Amino acid sequence: MKFVTSMLTTSVFALSSVAAFAQSDYPTRQIELMVGFSAGGNLDILARQAEPFLEKHMGGADIVVINRPGAGGALMQTQLAGAEPDGYTLGLLSMPGVVTVLFGGDVDYEIDDFEYSGTFTFEPHSIMVGTDTPYETPEDLVAAARENPGTITIGGAGIGSAAHLAVKVLERAADVEFAFIPSPGSAEMQNQVMGGHIEGGVTTISSSYTRHQENQARVIGTLSSERTTVAPEIATFGEAGYEVEWGALRGIAAPKGTPQEVMDKITEAVRLTMEDPEFQEIAAQNNMLLTFMDGAQFEASVRKIHSDLEEIWADEPWIEQ
Repeated sequence: MKFVTSMLTTSVFALSSVAAFAQSDYPTRQIELMVGFSAGGNLDILARQAEPFLEKHMGGADIVVINRPGAGGALMQTQLAGAEPDGYTLGLLSMPGVVTVLFGGDVDYEIDDFEYSGTFTFEPHSIMVGTDTPYETPEDLVAAARENPGTITIGGAGIGSAAHLAVKVLERAADVEFAFIPSPGSAEMQNQVMGGHIEGGVTTISSSYTRHQENQARVIGTLSSERTTVAPEIATFGEAGYEVEWGALRGIAAPKGTPQEVMDKITEAVRLTMEDPEFQEIAAQNNMLLTFMDGAQFEASVRKIHSDLEEIWADEPWIEQ
């Protein structure tokens, strides 16, 4: 019996050693980095620009970007959640979209189904208003909404979109109520603002800032605590005392259960990519707002978004159940 026990112990130790070696030797084969949208979009461009740098900073890894469009990214996210947790299937996630579809949507994953790695960008949403409106600052808009509850018109892509939920989050932070006007997309919303059909709208700062520079609209603030490098003169709602952090946060995730040693290697590759002068130059040329978070910080941000939306959903579901 002692011999059998010894053999079993030796076998278990050997298997454990092989597994540990496989993890420490990661990667040994091609890695798929999935994107939940079609080629040519912002997320796809980011993935393809980061790919060669990730390969370099993972010791010459072989990474291929795979497009898995469908259901606003939920198709890819579902596939990622169900993939083998070995580090060879990764996904480039974009918040808050990964979270928003969990409310009222028919999806087969939860935020706990992922291991979170490093982030690349955070681009805050912004409030733009018509040049003929009296609003110059975040305080102006909030004061007007407080005096005229439910009458100040703010537009954005449809009900349940990131823009719509940005308004909901701001309403909660500032204790006010706006009149949200859904539109087919950001371009249509901007035309409505510039045409004077609605007073303001929500979109990412890179999208609204061009209109601001051309004096076609006025950006009064970003939904963040810190000013951006793209538009450093634009104030933030955080500076005005409204605790709201809302925008497009993009980073890498893996299926739940992926070994921590593998996740650490991926996160380190993202960090080194972000510090790479050549990647920084590409980012600057494309007005990317680089923001690095490690896995724990990324996960905390995801959970904060989910928690905020849970509170709003409990009070006023934005989709009929």
